[in-house]
Amino acid sequence: MIKVIIRICAGLLACLSLAACSQQSNPGQVQSGLKIVTSFYPIYSLVKEVSGDKNDVRMIGSRQGIHSYEPSAADIKAIYDADVFVYHSKILESWAGRLDPNLQGSSVKVLEASTRLPLTKVPGLEDMEVGQGIDEASLYDPHTWLDPVLVGQEALEIGELLADTDPANADYYRKNAAKLDKAAQALADKYSPIFAKASSKTFVTQHTAFSYTAQRFGLQQLGIAGVSEEEPSPRQLAEIKEFVDSYKVQTIFTEKGTSDKLAKALASSTGVDLKVLDPLEADPENQLTYLENLEQVLEILAQELK
Repeated sequence: MIKVIIRICAGLLACLSLAACSQQSNPGQVQSGLKIVTSFYPIYSLVKEVSGDKNDVRMIGSRQGIHSYEPSAADIKAIYDADVFVYHSKILESWAGRLDPNLQGSSVKVLEASTRLPLTKVPGLEDMEVGQGIDEASLYDPHTWLDPVLVGQEALEIGELLADTDPANADYYRKNAAKLDKAAQALADKYSPIFAKASSKTFVTQHTAFSYTAQRFGLQQLGIAGVSEEEPSPRQLAEIKEFVDSYKVQTIFTEKGTSDKLAKALASSTGVDLKVLDPLEADPENQLTYLENLEQVLEILAQELK
């Protein structure tokens, strides 16, 4: 039987300089206030909403995810040239926890946005004891940005971090954060009864990023080994077929960019449908707010479980 795993995403695109940091900024527009650099899309979007029009907010580049990303020298320079660098978690961006502004002669303020979030351990690792060579932080799941309620809590934390950094605009940041938190709670309240009425409570994913989503809405996420390979071996396909038959799986949720070879191999060997469920780790490159993008993800999941 195939075991539940966490699939590490691919690295992300490096930027050449702070001016080249990716996002929908107008290169010709000079903005007053703080220069804020963020690590990847969810953090960028939340910081941007909380910061409003007070500051110049950019991210160091995240068109392909964050898990295996390591910053280039140019990325590090962009961070140290900023006033503030905001990242999600030492669990996810382990390199960010090692940044030391003092060594670079920089005054950048480094902020970890998830410090007060109630993180839970990765399913299957709840009882693992921390011993030599095992970092306890690695046992926890960082994917909180896929739970609307935790998104709101992180927005509030970002509001406090920015308020502490820029006291002159503290009330402004806190007001924006509270507004975002209220909207995030409303999104959770909207989908709670929808998922409660769903005929199925179990969904299968290529990338097990949706544990907090499942916990929030009373669902069960199952992940399959081998599904993220470019061309699964015959043995892997046989194991996936056994998994599909055992759990009566009709749909496997994959990520954007799944190869045609993989899709065809899975479809022909298992007969399941493949649908995209975006973990929102990479920039969706649209004009929607973060919560609007998250609602699209929840709606796809709700329609499938209905």
